[in-house]
Amino acid sequence: MRLLSPGLVSDLTLPMLMTLPILLTLQACASYPPPTERVTTSEAAIRAADEVGARQVPRAALHLKLAQEQTDKARQLMQDGYNERAEQTLKRAQADAELALAISRENATSLRLLAAQTKLEELQRGRASGGAR
Repeated sequence: MRLLSPGLVSDLTLPMLMTLPILLTLQACASYPPPTERVTTSEAAIRAADEVGARQVPRAALHLKLAQEQTDKARQLMQDGYNERAEQTLKRAQADAELALAISRENATSLRLLAAQTKLEELQRGRASGGAR
């Protein structure tokens, strides 16, 4: 005596098999912890770049803006429960903020070098004109 007919079993298992990927996806999203520490490090990198004047250097300002936008996007992803995607977005944000910081420092170093070269040229001209007397 059969309790279930073969057609009934396949009718029951098909919907269950179709919902399995959805359940696994929900489980994966729910099990990934919110990247709160990554938010903190990303924001710290943004502040550091801002403090060295990244907004005044066009290339650095672009990367600083990208970092801020990515951090904002990551916050929204976290609110929507996409913690893993948020962490990846925060990694990009931190990288952009660190790049903005490096570009700003490079710019400051270049400006100091230019000022030193100008001063050296002035001293050499002064020496040359003073030695000709």
